[in-house]
Amino acid sequence: MIFLYSDVLYRAGGIETYLHALALHLFNKGIPFRIVVAELEPCPLVDELVDKGVNVYRQRRLPGDSWKIRQHFMLTWLAAQLQPGDWVFCVRQPMPELYLRMVRLVHRRQAKIAASWMFAPEFIPPVPPYGQKFCQAVAQTDAVISVSQCTAHQFKEVYGYTGKVNVVPYHNLLFFPEVIPLPPAPPWKIGFIGRLDIKQKNLDTLLESLVPVIEKWQQVELHLYGRGADQGQLESLAASLGISKHIIFHGPYDHRQDLGQIMANCHFFVYPSRFEGGPCFTLLEVMQAGRFCVASPVGGIPDLYAGFPDIGLLVSPDNLSELSQGIITALEKVASGVVSGDKIRDRYFDGFDMESAHKAWESVVLSHK
Repeated sequence: MIFLYSDVLYRAGGIETYLHALALHLFNKGIPFRIVVAELEPCPLVDELVDKGVNVYRQRRLPGDSWKIRQHFMLTWLAAQLQPGDWVFCVRQPMPELYLRMVRLVHRRQAKIAASWMFAPEFIPPVPPYGQKFCQAVAQTDAVISVSQCTAHQFKEVYGYTGKVNVVPYHNLLFFPEVIPLPPAPPWKIGFIGRLDIKQKNLDTLLESLVPVIEKWQQVELHLYGRGADQGQLESLAASLGISKHIIFHGPYDHRQDLGQIMANCHFFVYPSRFEGGPCFTLLEVMQAGRFCVASPVGGIPDLYAGFPDIGLLVSPDNLSELSQGIITALEKVASGVVSGDKIRDRYFDGFDMESAHKAWESVVLSHK
């Protein structure tokens, strides 16, 4: 039995999308598994799995409860279910304060544990008071997994881990059977999909970088799809920069139903994050649709675009003028018709599609059962 485990789960996001895609693939292949999750918010993707008949143990959040206490209960429940030879697969890196206990519980039951890092190790350093125990737990993990090639070396540098680091791309569903045609222009529509979070997603810098772009191109719009606590701050920033009419906030969207229309509405996308983990789900879906992207070279994003300037452009998230010029370059490429949606889509199938991801995952987990 394989237990897909996540000690933090939100309404929507990359890990939620990953868990959903992986679970559907295992379900369709008839591979025995169970899901074990602690939800900070009700997750519709988990609801969908339950409706399909997937076996899910979920710790739901109640008003005023302590989710870390619930996670201790969840670990106790997990330990009672495990049989010798089972695997626990953490779809995201576990909480540092709980991970050593988790590893020991799994091994006490003569089971094995694999953990996949949603963020590159450099962004989750082993800090006190749990840092030493976390490094100890990583060293005892049966299969350490990096979701990107370009961050695999960080496990040794950050945690002192000297064992094998397996590179396993995210399972992801194929949403689009072919390239989605570009919308008419002008206006030229730039898309962003994700959480409206300034600290990670760098959206304040993105808005500032658009000022010279709009001055040069004028008929340009930035379409933001997603929700987040920083929307009000971003709206205020757009007003102070005098570009409010060029910034459209679409709010939350249903990933399962709205993604096609979002892709069809935009000419290309931007992803200027300050930090990420593996090649992001949004970017994989952007590639499926045949859309060019201007992105930061952080986490596993270079796995997709480094050395492929016809597919996407990497720019520093901290360099305002470089981000502005990157967007202008993308506008010029799209407007001149030199961007090939088919070439972008071919890049997706060159190691990032579902079959590629599952083959790598099987080599780590299923082949060791």
